[in-house]
Amino acid sequence: MNKFHIFLLYLLLLFGTFAFSETTYAQSSIVNPNKTYSYANMQKDIKKLEKVYPGLIKQEIIGKSEYGRNIYAVSLGKGESTVFINGSHHAREWITTNLTMNMIDKYAAAYKSNTGINGYNVKKILNDTTIWFVPMVNPDGVTLQQSGLKSFPAKDHARILKMNGGSNNFKRWKANGKGVDLNRQYSPNWKNLGGPKVPYYKNYNGPKVAAASETKAILSFIDKIDSEIAISYHSSGQIIFWKYQQTGSRYTQDAHYASKLSKITGYSLVKSKSFGGGFSDWFSTLEKKPAFTIEVSPAVGETHVPLRNYAKIWSQNASIGLYTAQEGFKLYDTRNNAASDKVTTQIKTYNKTAARLKNYYSTDITSESKLKVSRAHLSLYNKTNKEIKKQEKAIAKLPAKYRTKPNAALKTTKSYRDNSLAFMKAIQAGDDLIKTNKKLKDYLTAGKLNSATFTTYDKLVKQTITTENKIKIMFSKSVQKLATLKYVTPSRTNKKNTDYDIARYELLLDMEEQVDNRQYDEVKKNITKYKKLKSTHSYKKLETMFKNRLRAIEDQLHLLEPDVPTVPEQPTPLEDPEVPAPDPEVPKDGSDAK
Repeated sequence: MNKFHIFLLYLLLLFGTFAFSETTYAQSSIVNPNKTYSYANMQKDIKKLEKVYPGLIKQEIIGKSEYGRNIYAVSLGKGESTVFINGSHHAREWITTNLTMNMIDKYAAAYKSNTGINGYNVKKILNDTTIWFVPMVNPDGVTLQQSGLKSFPAKDHARILKMNGGSNNFKRWKANGKGVDLNRQYSPNWKNLGGPKVPYYKNYNGPKVAAASETKAILSFIDKIDSEIAISYHSSGQIIFWKYQQTGSRYTQDAHYASKLSKITGYSLVKSKSFGGGFSDWFSTLEKKPAFTIEVSPAVGETHVPLRNYAKIWSQNASIGLYTAQEGFKLYDTRNNAASDKVTTQIKTYNKTAARLKNYYSTDITSESKLKVSRAHLSLYNKTNKEIKKQEKAIAKLPAKYRTKPNAALKTTKSYRDNSLAFMKAIQAGDDLIKTNKKLKDYLTAGKLNSATFTTYDKLVKQTITTENKIKIMFSKSVQKLATLKYVTPSRTNKKNTDYDIARYELLLDMEEQVDNRQYDEVKKNITKYKKLKSTHSYKKLETMFKNRLRAIEDQLHLLEPDVPTVPEQPTPLEDPEVPAPDPEVPKDGSDAK
């Protein structure tokens, strides 16, 4: 094999390595990170990524820079758990925008093709977790560092030059467009940071915490997304900051994550970080969640990282976003399972109290006299209903997949409440039925068959059906039986008696009309039918009224038709065999019967 063949073989091997290695091939299908990556490049690529990957990628404008440039957040994934990755807090560190935009592109492509990256199952991770990126926190500073004064208002040029020591070379620029160092704008230890007292190209803390519009946008956005872990990318030193006053289990947990990040990237860990003021200090201290500042390049002084370093940066960080998302979901899952278990335990504990309701609607109901709603019963019912509403609110705060266990426990609580409510509704309906039944009896006892009587009769019929239906859903069959005997049986009996009285009353009305119309044969038939009806009660005034009206009909019949033999007097109630009374329609004329 000659030197030419060896050279060709070398090219093939080199091409293969770059074509098939996820970790070394830094070029993406949409984002080109191997160039000076500007704010305009980012805007264009975000728009294109959102279009190519609908449902997987979306953009959001979370605020404006001091000079009015949009600050973009890009979400990647479909999960309810979230993690947060940002880049370019510092202007000259825009290589971190190249890195984060490349992550979005590469991860989305792997998701769509269902391929892995460095052993990570991209589709599963992004179905579980949404990664939120803010690729360029500081668009004004990046633009100034890359393009100089031409992209800024002429009236501000002198002031910007002054902040840069009079130099037109902005390669060292670190601050935002107004000379505030955005990674010295967060609250931890802010007063003790030191540094310049006026706006400057680097290290000016600002007039107060979160004074810069860019910082305000990040703080507001973090509050909205509730991220589990945060990664803040910077560019100088190939080191990882992770220790921000954590103690106990948090220290152990974060040390584990830091160790893994170090293993993936090959960067050294910085255990102590005393100066504070940075995003990661704030996230760890205030949010009390893991936060890491990753510096991606060897130190290059006061300028941007040369693009020749990018391929290695990508190979070292290609899977950091995926690892962060994977671990973020574990934290999210653990936290929500714990919250779900806590609510479930609270509900099960209360169920011991709620179970006492059963005594009131079942266990203690041994006779008709026990069919009542006591104050103690009502009080415990109201307490249980209040507890259910409280726990429903707690469950609603949980993500949907973590509601199953507490909902199952609450179902038991609700069964006690609902059975109790069914009992109380049946008792109320029954008590109302008793009142209506008594009212109807009072009318009949007084010998009244008028519109008020008929209205009460109709009400009794409807209430009887309602009460029967409510009794049917009472918890205990034995309680249902007692309730039927107490409420329904008496009303059914009275309805049957009233049906008989109404039937006789209607026959009397018919006969009176037939006498007036000289329909004597019809009168005779109806008299016979009338006397076959049997009374099962003894309302004396009502019976006297019926006898008087029948006698008047008979007298009129003899006067108008003398040959008609006298009709024997009606037998005393209960003497004749029982003949079921029809269910006639009763005229409601609004006046008392004669």
